[in-house]
Formats: sequence, structure tokens, C-alpha cells
Amino acid sequence: MWMDAEYIRTTPLEELLPMVKAELRANKLWREEYEEDELEWFAKTVDLIRQRFHTLKDFSSQGRAYFSDDFDFEATAINKHLKKEPRLKELLPALADRLEETDPFTHDTAEAALRQFAEEQGVKSDLLINGSRTMLTGQAVGPSMFEVFAILGKDRSVTRLRSGVPWFDVMNALGDV
Repeated sequence: MWMDAEYIRTTPLEELLPMVKAELRANKLWREEYEEDELEWFAKTVDLIRQRFHTLKDFSSQGRAYFSDDFDFEATAINKHLKKEPRLKELLPALADRLEETDPFTHDTAEAALRQFAEEQGVKSDLLINGSRTMLTGQAVGPSMFEVFAILGKDRSVTRLRSGVPWFDVMNALGDV
């Protein structure tokens, strides 16, 4: 397992990209745009997320949220980062409104907007950072949240922050809907 993870982290990106492409294609996550108009985005995304991956399969499983809007939410992420603060159900869509006004939308501007919003709301930035990570990737841990915002872009970030999917799923599981 260690050698797989080390290989993924240290292989030159130009050698890793064709292997990730094959993995994504095998799992119906590959889009031809990644080889053309979105090649730079694809390369940056793979480079960002590969640090935490142990096998190529991780790109289509743990990395799914970067390549598809159809991804699962980890129960541990929901429990740890969404359920602990009931206000997040309102705070995250409000954060989406703030981010939607952010232009240009970059790592730095997303960070500044989130931190200012947290201060205005009287909550710790980490609450919004971790809640955002869960909403955007379905996971409890990952790369810098501000890098994730930048990679996913404004539209996808805002849409996912406004999504009630994790709460709806939790309520369904509890039989509340």
C-alpha cells in the first residue's frame, strides 16, 4: 500500500495523468474536455488531490466529487461537520450567497469571503471550512478548502453549498421525511 501511495505522490504529473484518465474512463467519469479545453484544470485537480490517495482507484472513489456532481457523502463527515451545528443548514447557503458575489473567484478571495462571513456571523472559520468541505466533496478531510473552492469553481461551489442533500439524506435515514 505504501508504495502505491508513494508512487502516486512522486510520479511526474505527465506520467500519472494517463493512468488517472484510464481509471476515470473505466468508471464513466472521464469527459473528453479534460483532454482538450479543460486539460489544465484536470492536471491541477489531479495534482491537488493525489497527495492523500493510496491507489489509482481512489481517484474514482474518494476523488469522485471533483469529476462528477453525483457523489456520496461520508456519514462520518456529516456527523462530524454538519450535524454538530444546526445553524449550518442556514449558514452554508448564506455563505454561498457571499461567494457568488466574489469576483474574481480564487483561493485568496474565497478565503477572505469565508473568514469575513464567519466573523460577521460570530462563528469560527473552521466551522464553515469543515462544513463546506463536506458539502463540496462529501468528505471530512481533504486538501486545503480554499484550493477546493478554486478547483471546483464558483458555480459548482455555490450550487453544492446551497444543496440540502446531506440533511435530506440524514432525515431520510432517520425516517423524518
